[in-house]
Amino acid sequence: MKKFNLNRIWQQLAIATNWPVLVSVLVLAAMGLISIAASDRASGHHDAYRQWIFLGVSLGCMLLFQAVNYQVIGRWGWGLYVISLLLIIYTVIGTKVHVPGVHSVNGAYAWIKFGSASIEPAEIMKLALVLVLGRYLRYRSNYRTFAGLAGPFALALVPLVLILKQPDLGMAMIFPPVLVTMLFVAGARVKHLVTIIIAAVFLMPLAWFSGSENIPVLKHGPVLVKKYQRERVYAWLDADNRNERQRKAYQTYRAMVAFASGSFAGKGFGNIPVGQTVPESQNDMIFALIGEQFGFFGAMVLLVSYMVLFAAGAEIAAATREPFGKLVAVGVVATMACQTFINLMVCTGLMPVTGITLPFVSYGGSSLVASFMEAGLLLNIGQNRPLVLARESFEFD
Repeated sequence: MKKFNLNRIWQQLAIATNWPVLVSVLVLAAMGLISIAASDRASGHHDAYRQWIFLGVSLGCMLLFQAVNYQVIGRWGWGLYVISLLLIIYTVIGTKVHVPGVHSVNGAYAWIKFGSASIEPAEIMKLALVLVLGRYLRYRSNYRTFAGLAGPFALALVPLVLILKQPDLGMAMIFPPVLVTMLFVAGARVKHLVTIIIAAVFLMPLAWFSGSENIPVLKHGPVLVKKYQRERVYAWLDADNRNERQRKAYQTYRAMVAFASGSFAGKGFGNIPVGQTVPESQNDMIFALIGEQFGFFGAMVLLVSYMVLFAAGAEIAAATREPFGKLVAVGVVATMACQTFINLMVCTGLMPVTGITLPFVSYGGSSLVASFMEAGLLLNIGQNRPLVLARESFEFD
């Protein structure tokens, strides 16, 4: 067994393609800590202290996922997937009957509490799904047929449906884009993917009204979208009705006010008179705190950091010829980009309210650990790309 060599790890981290990833995630994490500390000053909470602990654990996880060859980590994928799935099922059971450790947080039964700590299984499932899809798609070609797409779609849809039952719509929204992106890169036929996307669009009204008393035919169907989630969407669509937005989309409304109040230069560190009125500002709406404190400049620093991170991840994926590594890198970038996009769209009022954290920035242990694990995988693939004496991955005649 090889000895744990810190000097070797440092040399690997110093690879040119890894620096953009490292710098970006550290800048984002620092902005998150600063904003959480500002929220603590206004609320009297001690979330920043806990976030420091979460950050220490997250950095350790990133180093672990960077140090162990990604091919070895890939062998853990199925086990991680099954464990995450069982934990999600456990939380869904908690929505029906009382089970130890599962309780409602803002209407969702998405966490399992262990004493003073808690875990969100769906955060781990994001990573597990990328690993499992990478293993499933790496050498197969049957997914180039329409029937062959059943396998990868089942792998994604099973946890997606269970997460909707928690209910956690924001987290569930990440899975379809990640699946389609990985299938596209793996060589699935575009016409098949487009057909499925079109079918999904036409089925959305059924999912929207399933279990609703408004349509008798569908009232006995499973409730996939809760009543309060529908109200949030209606409030978002009725943008001109200020009273309705404040009543049913209050969180986004206050976040937009806080963000806009920062103007160009911001109000300065810790100065969040509007931000302290935003519910869960240290979690889903932390971008509003960044905008209020640091204005347009701070928002641009955050956005550029994400752009650099995603571009570096895309470069790592493009330069990796080994199939599994390429797919995992693509999946990781798609996961982080999709989550970031949804959070920022919600915070700026361009999407209806849905709870989802901002990667590397928002308060929360599960989210931070999962994000740094994903960053560790990117670093790992960037430094361990084997020489493949074959044609490019996923080239088909």
